[in-house]
Amino acid sequence: MKNQVQNDVQVMSNPIEKFVRKSAELLPATSNNHSQLPQFRDSGRCQDANSMQLIEVSQIIEVEGLKTFYDDWTELEREDMISSLETHGQKVPAIINKDNILIDGYRRKVCLEELGIDGIWVIVKDCPPALEERIIHNKYRVKTTNDLVKEIKSVFEKFPKKQGKKNLEGKYTRHEVISNELGRRWKGDKTLKKVEEVMENDLEGNTLLKGIVSQKWSVDKCHEYIEKWKGIDEVNNYGLTERLKKGELSISETCKLIESRHGLDKYQDTFVIPNKSISFNMDCTLIKNMKDFFGKIALIFTSVPYFSLRFYENGEGFDQLGHEETPFQYCERMAKIIADVSVTLKESGNLMINIGESYENGVGLGIPDMLKESILKHTKLIYKERLVWTKPNPRPQNENVQRPINNLEYILWFVVDPEKAKYNLVTYTDPRKEKKMKITNGAKDVDENGIVWEKVKSISKPYQKIMSHISAQQVLHMIECTTGKNSEIYKVYSEGGPAVMAELLPILPIMMTTTENDGDIVYDPFSGTNVVGRSAILLNRMALATELSRKYYTIGCGVVENAVKDFNQEDLDLVNYFCNPEMENHFPVAA
Repeated sequence: MKNQVQNDVQVMSNPIEKFVRKSAELLPATSNNHSQLPQFRDSGRCQDANSMQLIEVSQIIEVEGLKTFYDDWTELEREDMISSLETHGQKVPAIINKDNILIDGYRRKVCLEELGIDGIWVIVKDCPPALEERIIHNKYRVKTTNDLVKEIKSVFEKFPKKQGKKNLEGKYTRHEVISNELGRRWKGDKTLKKVEEVMENDLEGNTLLKGIVSQKWSVDKCHEYIEKWKGIDEVNNYGLTERLKKGELSISETCKLIESRHGLDKYQDTFVIPNKSISFNMDCTLIKNMKDFFGKIALIFTSVPYFSLRFYENGEGFDQLGHEETPFQYCERMAKIIADVSVTLKESGNLMINIGESYENGVGLGIPDMLKESILKHTKLIYKERLVWTKPNPRPQNENVQRPINNLEYILWFVVDPEKAKYNLVTYTDPRKEKKMKITNGAKDVDENGIVWEKVKSISKPYQKIMSHISAQQVLHMIECTTGKNSEIYKVYSEGGPAVMAELLPILPIMMTTTENDGDIVYDPFSGTNVVGRSAILLNRMALATELSRKYYTIGCGVVENAVKDFNQEDLDLVNYFCNPEMENHFPVAA
């Protein structure tokens, strides 16, 4: 065996003998010439693959396109192969053609060179140095996403369109040939055409094809994006394609969001639902120039941007409200904005601001009290009270320090004239204790014994939520309100929005400070996705909204439009009946 190896490679030093001895175990013990070397199958691709040899590494000719076709290996993979070659020798031969061009085995060659080994076992094939051959010999290789993408592209390039070829069986069918080459990954001419169109119009870095290969993205959905949604996103600057490229969204999420955003573009900068809602896509301070609203608003209820918490998509860049240098500057700026919008209040009007504490290094900054003082300084409003509302599962934001977690937020309550300010005492009578009427959720008008109730009233889901919310209030000046995903926002836009107001938070303040059928208008200067507007409409009050962000403005328009559809006077009468017992004689009971 040793003599045979010396005949194959004339110059080999002693450190290599161990490698050669282990590699030579590929040969039969009685072999004395190459004609008796074991044969390796080539899947029938080449007719003349009939010799394995041990040749000098220096005789190998590399082809850059073949060498770099597959992704670079990791350092760990390289070390593992070197260790294997050093310990066990070369067990898998490289593939060359008759011109010594290396088709497969580039990594083995690199490792042998690093080990200082001059000989490499090869199989000689009578074939051109084509990518097809490289792919054939790597069928069972563990490949990266980039490797798979390159293979797919190479197959489509190998069988170009409109060849007009025919085989012995009849007409040449390109999609069947490509499908077979790709292991039947995709079937059907239509599907393969879509794959090809996606490849030809793919995003930078083959984003879509990579998603199809590694994340099982739908070919149809990728094609739909290319054909329908990509251009719309780019023209309207939604920014969703960029998020797709960054890996923040899947292709299905991207298509859905672009579609819903595009659908919301139907709303102009002013959106009016007669006798129900008026929405403006504008800076709320401009309301001071709109004389028609002076002295017309019964309640301003809003949640303002908190200090040093988040950036909003409102086009203000780094000059956003809430990102001033100091808490004092923030409160002063906010108070001047409140002064601009407060000109819309009636003499009997109320202004309520939802505000939470902000923290720096775990220490509260005293924002609610500071904001209160700034508003009193810059407006003629009178401070009336501070309401408190609780939320479950609060979490500190933008902090790396531990502190007691505050589950309270505050509603600063101001009035124009304490003597004239409207206030309704909202009470609640538990319908379970009422003998005159029972309420169902609309499923079955029977009790637990299966007996049909004599007097029943089914109530729709929006008003059932309102009833449940009101029934939970047990502490004076304390509002208990669930938070979390506001489903009404997600019905309009599947991604929702940041810092969405709790769905039911505006209900009690609106009922306390406005009256149905009295022409009262509820205004939210920082309306966002218009949760306040929806609450006002469900309670049969007129809603006014201003919002600077085009995106959230359009979502808010969709929200109030849905609220108009959800409005039900009979259900609202039922809510009023249990919150205002004096209405007993005026409420029509449904039998």
